[in-house]
Amino acid sequence: MGAGTARAATTNETADARYERGMQMLKRIGGEGYDIPVKRLAEVAPDLARFTVEYPYGDVLCRPGLDLTSRQICTVSALIANGSAQPQLKYHMNGFLNVGGKPRELAELMFVAIAICGYTSAINGVGLLREIFKERNIAFEAIPPVADDGTRRYERGMATLMAWSQKGPDAVTGPLQKVSPELAQWVVEVAYGDLLSREGLSHQTRDLAIVSMLTSAGNRADALRFHIEAALRHGLTKEQLIEAITQLSIYAGFPAALNAFAVANATFKDWNGAVAAGPAPAAVAQSESREARRKRGSEVLSRTSAAAGEAVVRSFADIAPDIGTMIVENAYGDVFARNQISSKTRELTACAALAAVGSKTMETPLRVHVNAALTAGASREEINEALLNLVPYFGYPVVQQAIRIAGEEIAKRPT
Repeated sequence: MGAGTARAATTNETADARYERGMQMLKRIGGEGYDIPVKRLAEVAPDLARFTVEYPYGDVLCRPGLDLTSRQICTVSALIANGSAQPQLKYHMNGFLNVGGKPRELAELMFVAIAICGYTSAINGVGLLREIFKERNIAFEAIPPVADDGTRRYERGMATLMAWSQKGPDAVTGPLQKVSPELAQWVVEVAYGDLLSREGLSHQTRDLAIVSMLTSAGNRADALRFHIEAALRHGLTKEQLIEAITQLSIYAGFPAALNAFAVANATFKDWNGAVAAGPAPAAVAQSESREARRKRGSEVLSRTSAAAGEAVVRSFADIAPDIGTMIVENAYGDVFARNQISSKTRELTACAALAAVGSKTMETPLRVHVNAALTAGASREEINEALLNLVPYFGYPVVQQAIRIAGEEIAKRPT
């Protein structure tokens, strides 16, 4: 996390000096073929191509406040949260490796993505990692699955929350307890007990990733404040966090960065430097076993998607089998197995939610859940209505895209 060696831009520098420094930084990050995207951009927008080198690489990424591997973690995390920037995400995943990052760290980052952005972002990221490892001839050794029975997940999540916030678990779960105790439980057990308590990343690397994802996603002020405080407790400095958010003006845009700075400023003012653990809960519940959740999730997955739970787990075996396991246990065993609404209603809701997000990472899951809705008994007309209902809230392009995808899947079904 230490400072780099390149100096920051000064106000009296020429554009040529900034461009040259930017090209050198671009070469370090991009490796072989580093300038191909810039050259392609120059064919249609030469001024923007120059700006792309001068400001991001010549002014910001050369600043000494963060080392390059940390900066690439911020960039990769922001692009994961974006959901529709796959070429840039792959470029900067490669860039992380080019500046000394480890393949294992990129794989571990997928677990952070599940907690902050959802499974679809992680699934997409794993696909890109496969491509990168193959192209770079990296013999990646898959992350071993966890060995415990899962019954201490709540206890572990509580311990994580107490260590990360002076207010303890109530800082995150308090507002949820009366409205949705189920969500409060999942936040503790899954987000903090399964995902964010993993040991594959340093605290500071994980904190930078989370802050970057939340900033890029936008409108996450409460969560962002919590994780900025956690970052300070884990040893990141205000200056390092300022550098990270400044960098996000490039990859998430100035509005997102400015909003994040407003949250950071308020957090810095309230921060008193205390790192004592938050108050312990009166009692810690025992979590349901992984075996029970996996059995239930496999049954739901088989019924709704005609897919075997073991096949889902195996599909991630080359990178991180626990991702597949968590899809079965958490997404299907915890969430989709609930019976308060019908399977048909649940699948129509999933279709609408995926369509509303409208990102590239949501396209394949939308196809999956359109088919699941049909399997659950939804008619073509009901799927159409669920998507048409989005027009007033998300506009025509988003719904046009969703209707097209749904239509392609429906057309594959026998009439």
